[in-house]
Amino acid sequence: MAVYQERIPQVKQTKPKRKSNRRLLFLLLLFFLTVLAVVFFRSPYSKVQEIRVFGRDLYSEQEILQASGLAIGMQFLNVWESSVQESMKVLKGVKSVTIVRHFPGVIELHVVEYKRVALWATPDGKLSPLLENGVVLDQADFRKRVVDRPLIRSWGSPELLPQLAKALAQLPPSVAGEISDISLTPTSYDKQRITLYMRDGNEVHSVIYQLAKKLVWYPAIVKDLPEGEKGVIYMLESTWFQKYGTPEQPAADKEKLPEEPQTQKETVSNGQS
Repeated sequence: MAVYQERIPQVKQTKPKRKSNRRLLFLLLLFFLTVLAVVFFRSPYSKVQEIRVFGRDLYSEQEILQASGLAIGMQFLNVWESSVQESMKVLKGVKSVTIVRHFPGVIELHVVEYKRVALWATPDGKLSPLLENGVVLDQADFRKRVVDRPLIRSWGSPELLPQLAKALAQLPPSVAGEISDISLTPTSYDKQRITLYMRDGNEVHSVIYQLAKKLVWYPAIVKDLPEGEKGVIYMLESTWFQKYGTPEQPAADKEKLPEEPQTQKETVSNGQS
């Protein structure tokens, strides 16, 4: 019996061709992906169909779009945030920009601008915004807008505007909002002397390099003045008040005002007791 079994030919068992099947599936998948990619890039969905701009104030939408380099019809997937940020550096009033994509074909530009701290009344009659970074946007004209920032008039030294911008940017909005006009009124011994015309009718005489430190006390100082009395508040090395219409007096004879609000001093003394 064993002899007959040895003479019977053995049938070889064929192994499944797993590698061949996987390769075929991979090639089919690659083919369909290629077809889909070709169809996508030839369709309108691969193009930028709409560009939305958010956060602008200093520039028009057209100026933002022109500087960004973006345009309707360009490849949707070819929009790079780093490239747009580099292009936007030509706009000195733009602090940062980010891009948000919405499929299909919508690009959002979110712009963050430097804050306006004042409006410079230029010799040719324009109102150019002075920004917190010290830049004056000469090409912008805000004459048709509501004047919502202090007006800089009679300013003969444009090189001092960046220092003024830095000082104004440090003021609380409630204090900065009290300033109506600012003029540079230099003396022979101090080129940074300025005069601020306040909305309540008072004047403040100070210097640029002490403005941020001194002017924060303006509301408290005005509160301590006699009711209805207006005049000039000097905020220099010391602080004093001179009523309108009174003759000029030596600084030592003028009414001295506290550097800090009275309520602040009382709070400190109560805390120590």
